[in-house]
Amino acid sequence: VSSPRVWDAIGRRFGRVTPTLVPDGERVKHLATVSRVYDALLDLGADRGTTIVAVGGGVLGDMVGFAAATYLRGLRLVHVPTTVMAQVDSAIGGKTGVNHARGKNLIGAFYPPALVVVDPETLRTLSRREFRAGLYEVIKYGLIAEPTLLDLLERDLDSVLTQHGDALAEVIRVCCRIKAEVVSADEHEHGVRRI
Repeated sequence: VSSPRVWDAIGRRFGRVTPTLVPDGERVKHLATVSRVYDALLDLGADRGTTIVAVGGGVLGDMVGFAAATYLRGLRLVHVPTTVMAQVDSAIGGKTGVNHARGKNLIGAFYPPALVVVDPETLRTLSRREFRAGLYEVIKYGLIAEPTLLDLLERDLDSVLTQHGDALAEVIRVCCRIKAEVVSADEHEHGVRRI
């Protein structure tokens, strides 16, 4: 499952796959969009042995994760995150959900993915603004959990801002480790994960 914009940018990397495409963004993060995923699963004859793959950013991952958590009471879920925020945070966390007219993320579930496939090269498709916005999450990780991450950013910022390369891969690797440690310690967000 992906969005038209993401699939246009990186879909060719998946070979001859026919994805289910749904709109993306906060304005469509609701049950009606998830219902489109359910319809596609029904049309394909999905059963409890089916694995659903979410290819996109955090909002798409939230919606597809919620569909995976609730269709037949749970399908295996794989995330292929395509934004900085999704690669370092949301795809790893296992929080899924959609918005309700009365508030953001009011309908959801904790549902960890079976696998997260992070390819930093997908970040080259982001606009400069989108890419840099995701780096604020990286800075937050440095402030909260690992000050050496800030040193790494300061030392290799020019390289990181090229949106590819070893320095960026290292930043993502460190953030993934931090997020996995926090989620492992507090999967359902009752304590330390609230930071």
